[in-house]
Amino acid sequence: MQVLKFGGTSVANAENINKVVAIVKESVKKDKTVVIVSALGGITDLLLGAAALAAEGDESYKEKLATIEQRHIDAVKQLLPVAQQSQLLSLVKKSCNEIEDICNGIFLLGELTPRSKDRIGSYGEWVSSQIIAAKFKSDGCDAVWKDSKELIVTNSNFTAAEVDFVTTDKKINNFFSSQSSSLFILPGFI
Repeated sequence: MQVLKFGGTSVANAENINKVVAIVKESVKKDKTVVIVSALGGITDLLLGAAALAAEGDESYKEKLATIEQRHIDAVKQLLPVAQQSQLLSLVKKSCNEIEDICNGIFLLGELTPRSKDRIGSYGEWVSSQIIAAKFKSDGCDAVWKDSKELIVTNSNFTAAEVDFVTTDKKINNFFSSQSSSLFILPGFI
């Protein structure tokens, strides 16, 4: 099994995602492949910036949230045929609504806790991995999307969590040994 990690610059936009897809299609011919993807380039900074502005009582956090939503909508529209966009656009909208709800809470409370910061920061990878998995499926690849949160177990030391390697290794081995697919897409920072 091989694991390929693509950072934010590699998945910054539809053009770069198409390059990643081409690389992975060649790699998967050699061996079972796990692809770990970051958020679209700059999204994590936008998410954390929006949360920080909300904590300061600055309503301009909503502008950053609008930018985040539009970047993801644009990626979906550029990567997938129109007939395959609906479900993913709905997922993007739902995720952006959740992010907005969290930021609204941060704004009302005037504080950004480590737990909230981790939650906000994880959305970028979660959404981008869904988009990239959909792109592979649209191209006819048997790609399985898996949420890393279901495999990686940590303590609750938010922003500095430590991995429970014994439990995590067991979950990872159980999952991958039970799968027949040769391509898996997972979100990075979670």
